Amino acid sequence: MRGFERSAILLLITAAAVVPGLAQSAPLNTVSVPIANTVTVNQCSAGEPVALNGTVNVEYSVGSDANGNNMFYVTASNSLTGVGQSTTAQYAAADSEDYVLSSSQSSTSGTVQLKADLAPQAGGGTDMTVIQQLQISVDTVGDLNVQVVSNTTSCGS
Repeated sequence: MRGFERSAILLLITAAAVVPGLAQSAPLNTVSVPIANTVTVNQCSAGEPVALNGTVNVEYSVGSDANGNNMFYVTASNSLTGVGQSTTAQYAAADSEDYVLSSSQSSTSGTVQLKADLAPQAGGGTDMTVIQQLQISVDTVGDLNVQVVSNTTSCGS
């Protein structure tokens, strides 16, 4: 095999390996949703209300699958603190999750759950998981709408 043919074959193999990664573009938009004194109930203890503060950040990019469907690659992350309303126990949570929404249309929406361990600080409170229900709408031109529909807790992970 001549050098030119070998180089052309290597170029095609490299392109085939790289092209799927190119289907996903850079983030189109990022939204931060403030969480201010949003009360959820600690289901892991005597039902103490816990006030949450912080942010939920959501970003997404768009790619396509082999059938030409739009693939919306969404990353949601949170950074939260909480205060027990009767015990004044301090909590902190930070986590992120990736989601893929698919549509043959130029826009789509979906409801996802973002979970994070809400850990007690300085030895007070009870370990729990905060579950945030997010309603996300995206399109191919950069429009992003995020609503935090609910904040609940569960015991354990």
